[in-house]
Amino acid sequence: MFWNRVAEERVTLHDQQTPRDPDTGIIEGAEPRTLGPENTDKAVLFVHGFAGTPNSFHDLPDQVAEAGWRVRAMLLPGHGTSPREFAQTTAAALRQSVLDELAELRERYDTVVLLGHSMGGALATLAASEVALEGLILTAPYYRITYQWYYILRPETWVGMVAPLVHWVYRAPGLQPVNRIEARSEIISYNWIPSRGGRTAMILAAQAQSDRTIEKITVPTLLIHSKRDTVTDPTSSQAVFEKLPAVDKRAVWLETSDHIIFWDFERRQVAAEVLAFLARIRG
Repeated sequence: MFWNRVAEERVTLHDQQTPRDPDTGIIEGAEPRTLGPENTDKAVLFVHGFAGTPNSFHDLPDQVAEAGWRVRAMLLPGHGTSPREFAQTTAAALRQSVLDELAELRERYDTVVLLGHSMGGALATLAASEVALEGLILTAPYYRITYQWYYILRPETWVGMVAPLVHWVYRAPGLQPVNRIEARSEIISYNWIPSRGGRTAMILAAQAQSDRTIEKITVPTLLIHSKRDTVTDPTSSQAVFEKLPAVDKRAVWLETSDHIIFWDFERRQVAAEVLAFLARIRG
């Protein structure tokens, strides 16, 4: 298909022009982060979303570290390097990467909390059904794509139909899903999205919202999602939240933000809710 040939050339050009670490191949600003005090017994693992990087969390990891927590903001496989790598990354590899990071933290810290955003929220949901945690924070988690009336069919249906034919989708940097316009140029993510990556995310979302997964999550849980999220469906998050058997759970619904809530108008509220949850876990 003509579009696929053109897109392949554009992906190559984009990769060549993107500043990156010559040794690791990681895009500048997309690096995983480890910060906060080493002599502590509590840690938080941040898991970013689809096509994103730890940069999606803005300065929240710094604020959590300043509150006395050891912070690890991981970089998912296939992310922060080239979208071609993402196209080859499986759902199993993404799941295992989170489990591996948690295993390292579990060995060193008594209290471990997991925070996931978007696709990272789906991964966090899955991990919480498998690993002992002291807390789970789901921020704009992906269980379904937000439906718009003009889609006619569900977005997941379109992805399943189109992905075998159209291998790449372009998203301009100025179209980052955040309502605070000045923040859009600060967010680091792939501009060229592999359709295979979309199908991988759909697999994770389906696994995460299954009853078999949800019924195993009894850990204290905080959900933060915007009612105006144009990417991940708030009603699906609500449905998952209501099914959680966790006795200690709280849902916070934002009013003016879009999807990347850490950069948007209510970012301070998001930080305050996360810090309050963490303080209560240790209380």
